[in-house]
Amino acid sequence: MNERKSKILYSIIQDFIYTGEPVGSRTLSRKYNLGISSATIRNEMSDLEELGFLEQVHISSGRRPSNKGYRLYVDKLMKPKQISNEEKKYIESNLLNLDLFDFENILKSKLSLISKLTNLACVLKIPSVIENSIKSIEFIEISTYSLLAVIITNEGIIRNNIIKLNRIIDHKSISVINKIINDHCISRRFEDIDLDLVWESVQCLNLDRNIFDQLILILRNLFMYDTEASYYFEGIDNILSYPEFNSIDKVRELVCFFNNINRFNGLLNCDCGNNIQIKIGEENSIEEAKNYSVVLGNCIRNGKVLGTIGIIGLTRMDYAKIVTMVKFLIDFINTNID
Repeated sequence: MNERKSKILYSIIQDFIYTGEPVGSRTLSRKYNLGISSATIRNEMSDLEELGFLEQVHISSGRRPSNKGYRLYVDKLMKPKQISNEEKKYIESNLLNLDLFDFENILKSKLSLISKLTNLACVLKIPSVIENSIKSIEFIEISTYSLLAVIITNEGIIRNNIIKLNRIIDHKSISVINKIINDHCISRRFEDIDLDLVWESVQCLNLDRNIFDQLILILRNLFMYDTEASYYFEGIDNILSYPEFNSIDKVRELVCFFNNINRFNGLLNCDCGNNIQIKIGEENSIEEAKNYSVVLGNCIRNGKVLGTIGIIGLTRMDYAKIVTMVKFLIDFINTNID
């Protein structure tokens, strides 16, 4: 594509992002210093439409970008926006001292921050804990016949549950059980643990096998309960503020889209490593997302994805702002994970 067509396409996309209205040649001539006549702009727009970068809703209306046009814009034409010093300070003050041991809850609590900064919907995907390796397991006595089981994974996920026992386990035995289980479990996935070997090690305590099986069952359930990824949402109302959702049918469509959690796994698959990934319209894997774009970034520690943050908005989202914002957020999180 030559420079003139690129400038015209860039100007159309910029205008449509901010107004949501189809753009005509006279608007371009009046608002942008393109140095060519309206007639020439009109001819170039016609060529861009034939090439698939623009589309015309009505014969008498101007044109708007197609998904192909947005893709070219994102890949070749977009000029990244700078984050203001105020925005940087705001992000840093809210995300300082990230604690890996409570990483999931911290990210969940910061979704509103990310949604506010982008003014779009924000989704957090936490991978299934079943693939996590164990950092520590602890049974804590909370009453005569009750223990609290706490699991912390190396990926920063915490799971806990209360066990009701039918006999008393003394405090010393609980401490020994904790040590033995951790000796066998640390840095391993739960399914890789040799439970028979663990049982052999705890027999010195004269522990009833039924009690041991009960302890192991609660641990297994804490892992096996999370066989699927978890999703958390914030800022759906931000999207509803756009004029495209003046129609009740559009609102209903959006609500159904976000209620269909089972479809989000494919939508939020981000195989881009430390980079930012952008999925535009029909590039999304589910039908309900064809009118939206998704900007994705991974929170990573030691090469392991701890979570994926997705920003969801209309295809006319301000890509330059959103991409820069998400990249800064992700880089800051990844750099400051303890």
